[in-house]
Parts: sequence; C-alpha cells; structure tokens
Amino acid sequence: MLLWPAFAAAHIDIFVVVPQSGPYKDFGDEIVFGAKTASDGINASGGLIGKKIILSVVDDACSENLALSTAQMLSVKKEDKPSLVIGPYCSDGLKKIAEVYAQNHIFQIVPAFLSQKESLQNYSGLIKLFGNKEQAAHDIFEFYNTRFAPQKAALLISKDDTNLEDAVLKAFQNHGKSSLINKYYFDDFTSLDDMALKLKDDAIEVVLSFTKPRHTSKIIRNMKRLHLNTSFLTSRYIANTDFFANTEDDLDNVYFMGLPEFEDKPEMAQNIVKLRLRGIEFKGLNIYGYTAVKMWAEIVKKNKTTNYNRLSQNIKKYGLKTSWGETFFNNGNIKTPFKYSFYKYLNGEYILP
Repeated sequence: MLLWPAFAAAHIDIFVVVPQSGPYKDFGDEIVFGAKTASDGINASGGLIGKKIILSVVDDACSENLALSTAQMLSVKKEDKPSLVIGPYCSDGLKKIAEVYAQNHIFQIVPAFLSQKESLQNYSGLIKLFGNKEQAAHDIFEFYNTRFAPQKAALLISKDDTNLEDAVLKAFQNHGKSSLINKYYFDDFTSLDDMALKLKDDAIEVVLSFTKPRHTSKIIRNMKRLHLNTSFLTSRYIANTDFFANTEDDLDNVYFMGLPEFEDKPEMAQNIVKLRLRGIEFKGLNIYGYTAVKMWAEIVKKNKTTNYNRLSQNIKKYGLKTSWGETFFNNGNIKTPFKYSFYKYLNGEYILP
C-alpha cells in the first residue's frame, strides 16, 4: 500500500510544439486535437504501461527561433522532461532542433512537410510523418502539366513563407517549363483587388496558392467576380472555415491537393473503421496528431518502456512496424513518400474529379 501513491503519481509527459497563434494556428489546433483525442483514449483505458499521459501544448508561432528555444527549454527540465515531442509543424531549422532533442534523449515526431535535404536528417529518436516538399512539388507540376499546360500559371507567395513554393518553381524549371509560370508576392500589392487585376492583365489562367488561407480564398473570390474562367490549385489543409466563407462557396474551378484517403490504404482502413465506430471522424491534420501518439504508444507498449535508448535501438534493429503502416511512418529517411492527389469539393466532401 505504501507503493500506491508513487504509482498513482507516475505519468508520461508528451509535448506538442505547434503554432497556436498566427496564420498557421488552425493547423496547430488540428494536430493538438488529434493528439489530445489519442492521449485521452489511452488514459481512459488505463494509461500507457500503467502511467497516465499528460499532454502539454507549446505555441512556437511557426518560428524557427521559438521552436529551437522550446527544444532547449524542454531539454533542461529537471523534472517531467518529455518522453515525446510532436513537432515542430513548420520545419525551418529542423536540423538544429532535432539535434537538441536527440542529444538530450527526447523522442521526436515531426508532422510537417520536409525538403529533400531535411528528410535526410537521421537521428535515432526521430520519426517523420509526411513526405517531402519535392514530392509534393513534383505532383503539383504533373497535375498542372496533364490538365492545364500550356496555360499561363501564377504562383502566389508570401515573402516570409517560401516553404513549398521554391520546390514548385524548381519542378517547372527541371521540366523546361519555367516560361509558363510567374511568381507574385502578396506583399507587393496594397490590396488583393489590385493583385487580382494584375493577374487578369497578365492573362493568368491557372493560379497556384498553397499558403495564407484567407488571402488564397479572397483571390479566388475576387477573380470570380471579374468573370474570369481561372482555375485554382490549393491545399485542402488550408481550407478552414474562413476559407470557405471568403470564397462564397464558388469552387467550380478549384482543386485541392491532399494526401490519399486513408481508407484506400489497407494498413490504415481497419484503424479508420475503429475510429468511426467510436464517433471519431478526422479531417485535415487531426489524423497526424492522433496517429503520432498512438503509434508511439504502440512502440512503448511493445518495449515496455519509454526509455529513449531502448526504443531507438530496437527501432533501428527491428524496423518500425506498427498497426499504422510501415509506409506511413518512417524512421530516418523517408523512402516511400505518398503521392498527392487533387480533389474537388462538393457537398461538404472531397472527391476525385
């Protein structure tokens, strides 16, 4: 009986380091929701190896400096040092951030786009969820080239966010079609009305915008009001409530890039069915926060420990095998990134055109 209070107090700390402010707050909220749903479910079933999960959220505002300082802060905690960190969502500075966590034996799962260079960062306790930016850019070009070439395309960019856009421009360049695409900075225009007029004057027929949900949706609305038959490529992960409100539901020529539906992957289907039977329906990035916790919990349960060295050594020795699919999560290099699909949005559902 004397041991009971110590057992009851035992817990496992998981930190989610994602934007909780700024333009990417919605994405951070989705990841947090998924992680919280997973940890609440584990706790309701008796915890993880007899311990309660305590989930904490840190706002890094999508800032490399804040993400790095957070890693340093969590690493020097004398008590309740996290066993797992999910993040950062914005991958700038990943090498420095991952080094801090690895040196201090904190397991890290990154739910973010990565560049080819970033995807090669390999630390024993680092797991990556998404494919890399070059894969996404390649798929964007292939979709454009198959459906729209040789129409003139515009790539809309913010000067503080060239995350995916640089890779898209390079994909066009690699295929000898740089002349078909021009980039436009939101920051260079006093209003989105002016930007829409400029795109009209330049005879742009296809608009690619994967950043700033509100700006993207207002450009779609403004160009529709100019009675232009413009096509739009964007990401389903920026399509939040404000996005649909600003487009005024006029989405006839809008295509949404997204990862394949999980029901189409045999190793994921069983998990999705189980979640739906429990009334849990995931959209956007919720599934990544959820599966990050669940997958890590499976590894911990299998090894009966949260010890960083034991987990990382066994993953290296035996590979990463969980009920969430070996191709979905990869330790070290991303060997088999998902190919992206392009959807239409109709009656509240994403469907393949």
